[in-house]
Amino acid sequence: MTTTLLPVAQAVRELAEGLLGRPVGVQPAHQGVDLKKNRENLVGAYVTDAGHLAALVLVDLPLAARLGAALGLAPRSAADDAIRSSLLPVQLGENVGEVLNVAASLFNADGAPHLRLLSVYGGDAPVPADIAVLAATFAPRVDLELDVSGYGAGGWSVVLA
Repeated sequence: MTTTLLPVAQAVRELAEGLLGRPVGVQPAHQGVDLKKNRENLVGAYVTDAGHLAALVLVDLPLAARLGAALGLAPRSAADDAIRSSLLPVQLGENVGEVLNVAASLFNADGAPHLRLLSVYGGDAPVPADIAVLAATFAPRVDLELDVSGYGAGGWSVVLA
């Protein structure tokens, strides 16, 4: 069995476009998503079938609001309101949780360990210490900016354990 690989930007774009049914621009980000900047930033924790933490996907509040609104076919103003208030409404949070669930497919390549979403943290679900440390540590990672057509842009980072 090989190790888990970082997803390429094209795979992230194709996943987002397939889920949202609209164009999504993807480019390298100048910095990664920082969980300490906003407690509403989200992190999906992915584990192997044996329960070992293998990867994280971090989504900043702007992208979480935009993905959640786009998936739920809510108006852009719903995302803008969440960003302005720094609070992600429950429905938008549930929608972005579904995006993070499907994002497990980004890691499940032939020969690699099978990963599944364990949980989504942030907002009302405090980030466990081990996950916060991994998110901030020097580890294999890719930092992207996703721009959801009609909704706007935000940060998406992938960190491997």
